[in-house]
Amino acid sequence: MVKDFDLAQQTIIDHYENPRNKISKAKGMKNKYVRGHNDLPSCIDNIDAYIKIKNNRILDLKFSGIGCAICTSSTDIMTSILKNKTIKKAKEIIDNYNKMILGKKFNKMILHELFFYRNVHKQPNRVKCALVGIQAIENAIKKYEKNK
Repeated sequence: MVKDFDLAQQTIIDHYENPRNKISKAKGMKNKYVRGHNDLPSCIDNIDAYIKIKNNRILDLKFSGIGCAICTSSTDIMTSILKNKTIKKAKEIIDNYNKMILGKKFNKMILHELFFYRNVHKQPNRVKCALVGIQAIENAIKKYEKNK
């Protein structure tokens, strides 16, 4: 258990300090863009999601904005996991992640490193942090489906 906690902590900090899919501007990301934000007055989380989809497959997924460690790291990990996935598979992963964050039954086998956020639901003030970027990604997929 201690090793799992240490690995989770290291992974979250690494994806917060060194996000792989965070960009400052949407260069080359022309397809879809959707904003996600935390409406709590004391929260800084504000994420924009950029997505390229072709033939119902996510070719690229980036984000920009500002967020706390949980918001930034969960968004970064999700963007990595969803690249090259079909829309159907991406929606399944997002659905399972959302269930986990809300403390509902989920399939941990498809969440990979996102499983490190499994206890967020025990801290209600952090739930929105873990959902902001993912909701922006989810909304970008919905926007694609609506406009295709």
